[in-house]
Amino acid sequence: MKLVYICSPLRGVVEENIKKANRYCEYAAGCDAVPLAPHAIFTAYLQDNIPEQREKGLKMGLALLRRCDEMWCCGDEITQGMQGEIDLATKLNIPIVYVLDHHMEEGLKIRQENKALDTEDCILRSNEMDYEDKILVLNPEALMTSRRTAENSLWIAYNGFGCTFGARGQAVYAKSLFSGQECRWERADFLGIVRPESLKQWLENTPVKNEVAETLINEQDQDLEMTL
Repeated sequence: MKLVYICSPLRGVVEENIKKANRYCEYAAGCDAVPLAPHAIFTAYLQDNIPEQREKGLKMGLALLRRCDEMWCCGDEITQGMQGEIDLATKLNIPIVYVLDHHMEEGLKIRQENKALDTEDCILRSNEMDYEDKILVLNPEALMTSRRTAENSLWIAYNGFGCTFGARGQAVYAKSLFSGQECRWERADFLGIVRPESLKQWLENTPVKNEVAETLINEQDQDLEMTL
């Protein structure tokens, strides 16, 4: 089970926000994660309305974040304090999952499907297309058996001669859609470009924020509206 850092608002109505943090922890535990919400713990002995104690609490929280496997950014609001935690997680390539309030309200449990994507999740014959700025499906066999999961399946290609179909060079430099980790792959390591339908299902199960992915999904939804 993964240790996840619960990132949610504290300032404002502190007592209510602590209750929300505890509900987020309950939700995460129901998704088979081990949740840690420092702001729901530290407030037992640190006062958020005292600047020195608030600063100490923030530093302690960031120290714990470095030890977590993931961050779950919970709720529909991102405060200044949360943004500092998000910035550190991004810097450290700690995966950030965005859990909105409607996930809990509608009982939608995330992270329940973790099977690696495969050939059927690719656009037909997209392995014969150019890859730059596209979201690619990594061949599960390119990974160690223990890492063949949905989280490690999708990568955004951003450089390398291998992005061009038919080029002599085969290197593809890509960034993980889940963690932001950057890596050098060979073109043969990818099965093709992800189908929008598979990407949308992946995002519903593992809700991360990415401009390329969001643009692709919006374009698909607009095409569907026009068709209807």
